[in-house]
Amino acid sequence: MVTIDYENIKKYPTVECALCGFVFRNKTSMKNHLDSMHNGSKTESGLITKRPRKCTDLQCMEKGCKCKFYNKQLFISHLKFDHRIDFDIRSLKFTSEDEFLTWKEDFEQENNSRYVRVTGCKTLQDGKKLSYYYCNRSTYFTSKSKGVRKRSTPVKVKGLCTASIKEVKNKDGSVEILLCATHYGHDISSEHMRMTKREREEITELIQQGDHPDFVINAARAKASDSLGRVHMLNRKDIKNIERKLGIRHPDFLKQRTINDLSTDRWILKLQRTPDNPILFYKPNNVKCEHLEPNDVMLIFMTQNQYNWINKFGTDGIFMVTEMSMVRAQLYLTVLYVCDEFNVMLPVCFMMCNDSKIYQSFFLNIIFNKMGYIYAKALITDDNYDLYESWCSIMSPVKHVINQRYIDNQIIEKLQTDIEKQDLQHEIYDKICSFFNGSDESMKEEIINYTNNNLKMNNETKPFGMFFDQMFASRADMWAFCYLKDSLNLNQMININTVYNQMIILCENKKHFTPNLSKNMHIFFTALLDIQKNRKTKIEEINIKISNNHKNAMSYPSKLIFPLSNNKWRVTLENGTNNGYVTITRKFCKIIDCIVKCQACYNICAHIYECSCSRGEITICEHVHMLGIFNKRSLIDVDEELKKEKLDVEEMKTNILLKLKRILGNIDFVNDEEVLRRISMSLSRVENSVTKVKNANNNWCDD
Repeated sequence: MVTIDYENIKKYPTVECALCGFVFRNKTSMKNHLDSMHNGSKTESGLITKRPRKCTDLQCMEKGCKCKFYNKQLFISHLKFDHRIDFDIRSLKFTSEDEFLTWKEDFEQENNSRYVRVTGCKTLQDGKKLSYYYCNRSTYFTSKSKGVRKRSTPVKVKGLCTASIKEVKNKDGSVEILLCATHYGHDISSEHMRMTKREREEITELIQQGDHPDFVINAARAKASDSLGRVHMLNRKDIKNIERKLGIRHPDFLKQRTINDLSTDRWILKLQRTPDNPILFYKPNNVKCEHLEPNDVMLIFMTQNQYNWINKFGTDGIFMVTEMSMVRAQLYLTVLYVCDEFNVMLPVCFMMCNDSKIYQSFFLNIIFNKMGYIYAKALITDDNYDLYESWCSIMSPVKHVINQRYIDNQIIEKLQTDIEKQDLQHEIYDKICSFFNGSDESMKEEIINYTNNNLKMNNETKPFGMFFDQMFASRADMWAFCYLKDSLNLNQMININTVYNQMIILCENKKHFTPNLSKNMHIFFTALLDIQKNRKTKIEEINIKISNNHKNAMSYPSKLIFPLSNNKWRVTLENGTNNGYVTITRKFCKIIDCIVKCQACYNICAHIYECSCSRGEITICEHVHMLGIFNKRSLIDVDEELKKEKLDVEEMKTNILLKLKRILGNIDFVNDEEVLRRISMSLSRVENSVTKVKNANNNWCDD
């Protein structure tokens, strides 16, 4: 592979081969290409004879571009200058090889990438050792399989990835690296990752101890995070592969046993000893415990990633507490949710117990012992004021919001009881559903008018109208989006159904849950992994869309942006839609370390600016990118002007000092008093000017 000097990448002139379209830096490279690939462009019987192309072909994948390269440095130059793709290039130093390898492993895990050394170490003339690490997804993949592949995309991609590490090991043992962390030609996915040596050693240790495979899987998934790694997606096939490769076999008696036959006490005790202990509280049957009955069974658990979600979204966030019945297990499930940056609820804590609603305050106290005070914005519950009061007394006062799912169920049940005509039932139900998500201010009056003038005035609907008015219409500020939009600062209604439906399906599936808490917890860990996968996929899709919007915004001139105030801008549209302009308003993002952002626009996230074209969508549109690019260019221009002014001042200062030295050197040869008096007056004026400049500019230094 070609040695790349990342530090000196610049815009190169190119020469294109007329026979195959490959691009080269100069005519000499193209001549070598003609000799090796096209046989010196000689023809036999009028046909051009070609040799097979090399595996180092680099093809631009940008829309409308058909350029192909042999030289990676030329390829990166093309992407950087022709398509304005930013490359993350860094120079780092380490005191030893071990420190570099530790950093490399952490960097790979954090960025879901892997760098491999495909050639041996080269010794240079000065004794230094040179090594190259390339992205593990580089080079070509040829499938020999005839069946259907489980993996949708192959590990290897068609071509070479730009990401690489150049390592130079000095004689004293220190290591210097040049890192290109930007990948091109493939997505970044945990699916194609391999477990690190450290992770494999941890799993091997658990297998050697004779732990059940499902326990090993739970221990790995308990420490999963938003940066989902390969080890967090561990399955039984991976464990069997590790056993086969390392010659490790767990005892035969465990092979014949299922997870339901294992002791829950032993299972939970082992989990409590792991570094990322997910167990917050466990009370088995027939064990005395304060505030609990002897026959009560209770398990409260929270994974490391759930803990991170509370810290990230919990400050001034929106929480929800729900309860559902686990039919076959004869248990009750209580779940605490938090609203993420996409207005989707995420489960952050689970409680399984054999009693209903009595121990919800105990559940909140356990979370308080783990997290401390949670200063939230709102709490969503069923029509359960006692639970709301418990939250306010344990955590902090919040706004009470009634769960729309609960209202929906109550309305359906009441409609079926009080109204016989199904057409009328559907008509009323559809009208009330429109109240849930309507955002206009007029919706507030419409709820009152529809209740008083339609439901209560009709004899057929009057009983239901009285119920709806008393239970929900009079408290519309606790559930209708037209009220919650302002009080909770929402751009769209919170999505409760996605995760809630997933939990309902789990609980109602009789094949899943059993009285064995170990089996139940294993199911919840699997469900959490699916939620994390979906969340990560959504983040990657939005970031790709943000990146594409940034590229499109680069072609728009900055003159289309007009500031209306310090926090408001107007962007003129060239196509004349939306009355010819859109409005951008500056907001504030309260999410710690928000990951939906554009690095090329000074890391602005999707929540800092709101554009009138987005309509509540969580993204960064082209107009916001235009503003980010404009601000970035403005700051760069200001920095360049300051540097230029500083250079001008330094040059003027040097000229003044040289002239003063020349004058002082000539004074000894002057005997005329009048001339000396004039020189003295000139020097005093110069001194006064210098004093004024010193007072105005603190950067002036005396020499």
